[in-house]
Amino acid sequence: MQQFTFILRDNTQKAFNSFSWFLLFLHLVVAAVISINATDKKQQVIAIVSIVVFVTIAVLLFLFKDQLKLYQLLLFVSMIVCWLLLSVWLAAVIISLIILFAYRVLKIKSSAFFSTENIIITRSLFKKMYSWAQVENIVLKDHLLSIDLKNNQLIQTDIAAESFTVDEILFNEFCLHQLQRLNT
Repeated sequence: MQQFTFILRDNTQKAFNSFSWFLLFLHLVVAAVISINATDKKQQVIAIVSIVVFVTIAVLLFLFKDQLKLYQLLLFVSMIVCWLLLSVWLAAVIISLIILFAYRVLKIKSSAFFSTENIIITRSLFKKMYSWAQVENIVLKDHLLSIDLKNNQLIQTDIAAESFTVDEILFNEFCLHQLQRLNT
């Protein structure tokens, strides 16, 4: 039984980075509000220290961005420690769960699996299976995978570098054979 598997290039990493910067910016704004409005001196100091740590790590990131690989982890740990020191346990737990979920989603690689029975597209949070009868055409050209479905839906994605070894001609012939097999 012939089958092909591709790792798909997607924007999960980019989306996670944007989301994490949003969380960190939100933390910075809330810490600034706490440092201005808090009546307790301890809370003001914790909020100000949190802002200083955040800004310091951000500056280090800007200066040494190629050397700092765990900067987001450092920022998230400092953010969670700040909330724990402020005795805002619920915020610390919720932020921790969101970060763990985001890292879990980030670890899942998107893929496309083609066999004689069906096609399975796996993304971060979902898996979609298509039968060959649902497919109008499939083409792999210059590392761009295009799946044209009979319901006028077009799935088009780049394949990741680790899938570049797949023979495009062999794959296209396999897909053409599967589609012709249904029409005879």
